Amino acid sequence: MARGKGPKRGGGKRFAAESAEEIEARNARLAAFDEERARRRAEAADSDEEEAEEVGERVAGITLESDGKDNKGSADPNDPAMMTRKQREEHEKAAKAAAYRKRHEAGLTEEYKRDMAKLAEVRARREKQAAAKKEKEEDALRLEEERQKAAKAAGATGGDKEKKSKKSSKGPPKLDKITIKKMKPTQLKEALKERGQDIQGNAKTLQARLIKYEESR
Repeated sequence: MARGKGPKRGGGKRFAAESAEEIEARNARLAAFDEERARRRAEAADSDEEEAEEVGERVAGITLESDGKDNKGSADPNDPAMMTRKQREEHEKAAKAAAYRKRHEAGLTEEYKRDMAKLAEVRARREKQAAAKKEKEEDALRLEEERQKAAKAAGATGGDKEKKSKKSSKGPPKLDKITIKKMKPTQLKEALKERGQDIQGNAKTLQARLIKYEESR
């Protein structure tokens, strides 16, 4: 074959730009390709550098270990010079965590201050709720006493006929304190009803009312 007659390298279809937009698009693609290739080369170089550094650290550790064989116990495993970079990072992280925990226990961290403020807020809210509950119970007891006084006053201001009928009637038998405390709420209400007393309230209130009535007879 004559020289220059064979197929030439790179003799494929060439890019033929027909407008400025196509040229700019081609240049943008080439620039992106070059940038990606440079990034990959930089990452490969960094990886090689890190690997070389770790190998050097391991070699240095082996050298120190071999030098200290004649003097056992002289090498400190917590010495940063004997650690790899990863071990140093973990060691520093653990040291920082221990220091933070110590400061937290001493009450010097912001987290501790926030926790104490929240705890004080919860305690204040609980104390407020307890005070409101106590006040409500005292109001209920005061109303009950006023109701008892009103009932007693109504009984004391009855007509002469009602007084005579009460005097003439023998009335229910007198109950002692022990018997009253053994009575059930239904029995307490029945006994109070027979004696013309108020039957509203819980078991303790009914007992106290009946005992007071029987003591005044």
